[in-house]
Amino acid sequence: MENSRLLVVLVIGVVSLWGLSALGIMWGFEDWTERGTFGDLFGGVNALFSGLAFAGLIYTIVLQRKEIEANREEIKKANKAQRHTQRVLDGQLEQMQRTTRLTALNSLMDYFNQQITDPVSSEEKVAKAREKRRETVSEIDRIINRFDDDELETME
Repeated sequence: MENSRLLVVLVIGVVSLWGLSALGIMWGFEDWTERGTFGDLFGGVNALFSGLAFAGLIYTIVLQRKEIEANREEIKKANKAQRHTQRVLDGQLEQMQRTTRLTALNSLMDYFNQQITDPVSSEEKVAKAREKRRETVSEIDRIINRFDDDELETME
């Protein structure tokens, strides 16, 4: 809003200055040849202002290009940070899955231990519980060993 207000003020100022200069020329000089000669004096000034306007345009383009490059760098950094965050989140998810699996296996171990120590359990039930407990211990060892291997990979 402030930029548009500034633009309006500048345009009104330039048009007013142009109008006042035309009135000054009309009242200050009596015949057209004097007016024409006086107007020709400003041809160089007109070229100067046109050149300055063109230089300002080039400068603006250069500034915009630098700003675009800076934005690209920021986007690259943000993408890199986002990829890193995604890797961390994936690792956390994997850890949570392992923890959940270990917790479930721990509950199974408790159940099998109850079956083994229960005095009313038959020999067949105790043998089966011991076999299942060994399988559960093997699964826990596999998970723990895989966990150690994954930790070593991330340290490299």
